[in-house]
Amino acid sequence: MRKLKKSTYGFIFAIVVLVIALGISLYLGLSGWFYSNTSSLNSDMQLGSNVNLSLKGTETQSVSFTLSGAYLPGQELKQFINLTNEFDAPIYVRAKALIFSYDLNDCKIELGVSDLWTENGDYYYFDEPLESQNKISVASYVKLLNDEFYDSHKSYILTIIVEGLDANLDRQQIWGF
Repeated sequence: MRKLKKSTYGFIFAIVVLVIALGISLYLGLSGWFYSNTSSLNSDMQLGSNVNLSLKGTETQSVSFTLSGAYLPGQELKQFINLTNEFDAPIYVRAKALIFSYDLNDCKIELGVSDLWTENGDYYYFDEPLESQNKISVASYVKLLNDEFYDSHKSYILTIIVEGLDANLDRQQIWGF
């Protein structure tokens, strides 16, 4: 029987360590340890919290929320959104709400607006110019449409967009309302 050289012991040691590492990797891979997915969807904005937006003239503000797909069609969700005109002149205001889904489609969602708002197409228009430094309620709730169904295992993005337009401009010509 032939005696092994000292340099061969290092190779044998490396091979044994690599075989053990390969075995552990296979075991962990097959058991799902490498593929465990623990994700939590944290958002700065929690659905149901009061949101205060401000417009400084002709500009747009938006706020987005993570929405669970576990809500039922037609369900009303409390969401208070207020708007302040920080411009030094009156502005016209319009708002709309959309849900963006995982398949890159968007669909409309109903805003719970007061009697001072008029719905026309995808937008809700505030009936009068909003005076400087005044505050109005944009919505007190959002309501899922009755014909829209959501996957309870997925999350959606609810976005509310509020636009301002200087009251000296022609609202009919620019917005069509």
